[in-house]
Amino acid sequence: MSLPARLTTDRLALRPLAAEDEAACVAALSDFEVVRWLAPVPWPYGAGDFRAFLADPVPAARWVICRDGAFLGMIGLQGQFGYWLARPAWGQGFASEAARAVLAAHFRSAAAEPVRAGYFEGNARSARVLAKLGFREIGRSLVSRRSRSMRSCRMWN
Repeated sequence: MSLPARLTTDRLALRPLAAEDEAACVAALSDFEVVRWLAPVPWPYGAGDFRAFLADPVPAARWVICRDGAFLGMIGLQGQFGYWLARPAWGQGFASEAARAVLAAHFRSAAAEPVRAGYFEGNARSARVLAKLGFREIGRSLVSRRSRSMRSCRMWN
């Protein structure tokens, strides 16, 4: 299933990741309070990590979240639904707003598969976002994080 390369909401623009995002992305992921909740992100995160991620051939299922042209974070629907925001963007409803746009685009297709998401134990912000979006807990598992050791993850769908 193909999703649009660009999505918009009242406050946000979701667009493909570009080389010009390197400085903002690296700065955001240099904050351990952001990275500690992300399984695939290494710590410390550097320009080489960004360039490897940018070069990864992926379908159009990941977007940069922007407001007024400013990089806020990323959201994706590749195997599992996930998102992250730079700390200055926390608590303003941006994750929920971007997620609604991505999920609406996904479920426009009659062939849309169910969506799974997860969050690490202790990440109350992500738990609230997923609950607001209508996700329900379906189980728990141990997930390895590149930034730290294994940690319990609650799986939702």
